[in-house]
Amino acid sequence: MSRTLAISAVTASGRAYDIDFPLHPETRSAEGVGALVTDLLDCLSRGLAARREVSDGDVLQALAMTLAVRARMLGADPESTTELVRALFDTAYAAARAAPAYASGRA
Repeated sequence: MSRTLAISAVTASGRAYDIDFPLHPETRSAEGVGALVTDLLDCLSRGLAARREVSDGDVLQALAMTLAVRARMLGADPESTTELVRALFDTAYAAARAAPAYASGRA
């Protein structure tokens, strides 16, 4: 049985998503992963509040660059790391896409 991590995300416009992310079988700490996701999203929100000229594409580009740097810092085999990054993204994005949007009471 695979483990999942439930994350609730609310956009600035009040749209919300409850996402159940499947965790990789070798995940050591679901709680640690959840805390990092929350911290990264909070950091992004704070950073974007101060930079009004940043587009959604700019945000995705910055996140992709950050992921690439972090993956490179592992010092592991580049082919294995590339496969892992792609698999993790594909799984996470499929879960995010499957989550229906709904109106949140807090905007």
